[in-house]
Amino acid sequence: MEEQFNNGTVPPALPPSQPVTEGAKLPDYDYDEKNRKFTQTLSFKTIVIVALSLVLLIPTLFIANLSEERQLTAENSRREIAGKWADRQLVTGPMIQIPLVGNDKDKQWSYVYILPKTYNAEADVKTQTLYRGIYEAVVYNSGVDIKGTFDIANLLPVPPQGKSLRLNEAKLVLGVTDLRGITAIPAASLDDKRLALNDAGTIDKMSEVQSSVDLSALATADSVPFSLHLDLKGSETLSFMPVGESTTVRVKGDCKTPSFDGRFLPTQRTVTDTGFDAVWNVISVNRSFSQVIQSLEAMGVGEWQMDVNLKMPVDNLQKSERALKYALLVIVLTFIAALFSELKLKRPINVFQYLLIGLALVLFFSLLLSLSEHIGFGWAYFVATTMTVALVTLYLIGVLQVKRQALMIGALLVLLYVYIYVLLSLETYALLAGSIGLFFILAAIMYYSLNLTPRR
Repeated sequence: MEEQFNNGTVPPALPPSQPVTEGAKLPDYDYDEKNRKFTQTLSFKTIVIVALSLVLLIPTLFIANLSEERQLTAENSRREIAGKWADRQLVTGPMIQIPLVGNDKDKQWSYVYILPKTYNAEADVKTQTLYRGIYEAVVYNSGVDIKGTFDIANLLPVPPQGKSLRLNEAKLVLGVTDLRGITAIPAASLDDKRLALNDAGTIDKMSEVQSSVDLSALATADSVPFSLHLDLKGSETLSFMPVGESTTVRVKGDCKTPSFDGRFLPTQRTVTDTGFDAVWNVISVNRSFSQVIQSLEAMGVGEWQMDVNLKMPVDNLQKSERALKYALLVIVLTFIAALFSELKLKRPINVFQYLLIGLALVLFFSLLLSLSEHIGFGWAYFVATTMTVALVTLYLIGVLQVKRQALMIGALLVLLYVYIYVLLSLETYALLAGSIGLFFILAAIMYYSLNLTPRR
């Protein structure tokens, strides 16, 4: 038998499989490309890891599609809440509307709008959160006070031949986006005469409330004061149009995370843990329309406004979707760590076991998405990380049968998830931190891969 063995004619018998204890000598597992079958070589394992990583992107894409569906459901829930409360509000005006007619038989009236010379608005916004199922939307109640003056004498246009301005049929008009948000009849005054804007309608696709005024006695006045109080509710955004030749808007509220948008940004702003206070200053030369217009469409409603967005910061679903972008990184690095452990311990890990480890890593993102809808992104990330790291580590203990090496891979996985969480939390420096981090990760892999080449 010894002669046959030495001559290579009889293969040696394999020892019986026994549990491997810490520090025990492991069975030899030769990765020499020349002496092993291709399916047992390092090259084959590398190809398998690359292929599995790409295959595991398929369930990751399914989770990404699920995330998009959940975001769409959340947006529909917000719209449903806004549909029952009130939509985003854009305050336009007040303005003076004067009919421009040809004769008594002329049924197609046109209008001239005179915008304020000075315009000062103040709004105090109180927010609250409403829920539709597990989804939420920010709504608000706001008291709006507007004061200013009209320069009627210098802005009153000369009507074209054959037409006339009916000053006695003028109206004071205030535009809002959603009339359902007006909780009380707006109280106004023009030249110290009290008015109630209790007529509602739509002009040039803009919802508005109005009150009739007689401008016959004011045609030569160059500074007609006005004031207006509006109780308004809406959802997520409150906006103002800079209708004055000189416009000042101040908005304050209890929202801790406002964002300022629109064509103009605040000239002054203060954001604290108790709320915000912002001031805009805009003059007529900053915009494209004049103080006298013949249609509200000429004003470009919705293009020149100042916005205060009261939305919450990047929500849980958006953060979960961003986390999915790092799925391939987590899978590949974990596979590489398992492969290095396999080479070091000479303990083979078969393809199916790699697949199970990859599926556990993909399941992390499903857990993160589902949990974040109920307990917030931070806690969801912690719970999903704990469950995934525990599952992978315990499984590797069983596969490698060496606790220390499996725990090292678990610790590496924890560091990787912490690194991704930091990247998700960063905004300005996310790309820089990500690039530097990936550089050092690649450098570490290249260093440890040197041990895969036999020394001569």
